[in-house]
Amino acid sequence: MSKILIDKIFKDFIMLNSGKIIFPEEIEEFYTKVAPIKEMCVFTVIGMDGLRKSQALWAVIQPDLDEFRKFAVVNLHLAIKERFDETSSELPVNKRLKGFTITLSDLPRTIFGKLDRGAVKEVYEPRVKAGIEGALPVLNEPTASEQRLIESATGIKILECLKEISGIKRSIILEDSLELDLGIDSLGRIELASCLQLAFKVDIKDEAISRAFSVKHLILGIADALKEAKGIRPEEDQSVPLAPGYWKKHLQVLPKEEHLGALEFSNSFFGWLFRFIIIAINYVNFKLFFHVKAQGTENVPKVGAYILYPNHTSDLDGPAIAACLPRRPDFQFFYFVFIPYFFRPFVKSPFLRNLIKMIRFIPFDYSTHFLESLRSAYLVLQMRKGLCFFPEGLRSVTGEVGKFKKGFGILAKESGAKLVPVAIEGAYEAWPSTAKYPKLHPIRVRFGKPLLVEDLEKEGLSMGAQNSYEAIALAARKALVELKAKS
Repeated sequence: MSKILIDKIFKDFIMLNSGKIIFPEEIEEFYTKVAPIKEMCVFTVIGMDGLRKSQALWAVIQPDLDEFRKFAVVNLHLAIKERFDETSSELPVNKRLKGFTITLSDLPRTIFGKLDRGAVKEVYEPRVKAGIEGALPVLNEPTASEQRLIESATGIKILECLKEISGIKRSIILEDSLELDLGIDSLGRIELASCLQLAFKVDIKDEAISRAFSVKHLILGIADALKEAKGIRPEEDQSVPLAPGYWKKHLQVLPKEEHLGALEFSNSFFGWLFRFIIIAINYVNFKLFFHVKAQGTENVPKVGAYILYPNHTSDLDGPAIAACLPRRPDFQFFYFVFIPYFFRPFVKSPFLRNLIKMIRFIPFDYSTHFLESLRSAYLVLQMRKGLCFFPEGLRSVTGEVGKFKKGFGILAKESGAKLVPVAIEGAYEAWPSTAKYPKLHPIRVRFGKPLLVEDLEKEGLSMGAQNSYEAIALAARKALVELKAKS
């Protein structure tokens, strides 16, 4: 009997409903190579979505926080999901994960030091079926040092700020993840920084907040930062209370030179010729290979600031819109595009930087420089240009319209730009996020009628939104879903 066969016999395995056997360690080995993961455990979840006999592959992941800190990445779930979506097409369908749960705690092990897959499944399977993410219930009382940390003057002020920003009513514990338990994303961290600066009346280094993943990390980081803190910054750069006008004031600040220099506003002949060639090649490709058709192009404003906001299911979405835009708007148009942190080393290339600038991309990610990217987008709209903004953020893996991000509502509200929904059909079938290569499939792009921010805000508030930004995002999503249903 060969050594390979003997190794497989003694490996953990999973029997699928189809009768096929898969080895979770092989799946774990694949995924840990494509994202900064310290450890992961793959198991099956039975009875998801109310289907008793359903069987889904799930993973509990302990991320490598040190690796994420190197890139200043704080939105762990988004970063890992984006990488998984890009590479999962290399696996057979029956070995792809349905989803994953992130934990900042060590995974349970047997007395022999091996990963205790049964214990992981016992703890996490009920939570997965119930849709619960974040920290596990704390069974033990906090230690004396942890209690002192919570009850310290620094800890009390930080917990007050966390409650204000997150809106959480329950008691916040040290093990809470800022992202998963408190729902504090990149924009939330910007608001949190302002709140903490006002609470402590000092200038706190960004690293103390951007490198914190849990409440405990945050309190310890702020405590260290306060020891080195300098006086409050000059008046024009001070943070403001989280009140009406907060985001308006932040967006009106010019982007830093690095970001401002990446915006291309000139109408030089070379720039015009370059964009003409790119647009022409893109148009021909989509006509030949995807038989792209456009509807409602008359709805795209010819002058003034406007935001096209499409559904997002494929890497073909942006180029498909570019192939369908009327000529004049196409030459005065910018794209707010997601560039993951894995790509950042390549953006240091002068050639790629100039290429991104000439094509009029505004690159962003959810972890660093997001505010600067929003400021760049705001400036583009103030210059009365058009902007393509994908409010879902990442591509949908189901083809359905996902939840809109808060940044979309903020930019729409504070810029006052007209909003034009864009329904894209066929791009998901041509190249979903789970496929490695595109295939030939007709694509149709439908432009809806321009919508006013004021009308969307009123509608969203009547739908139960808690604030203006959420209201705009909620009503705008509804308009896009209705347009998509007509396509």
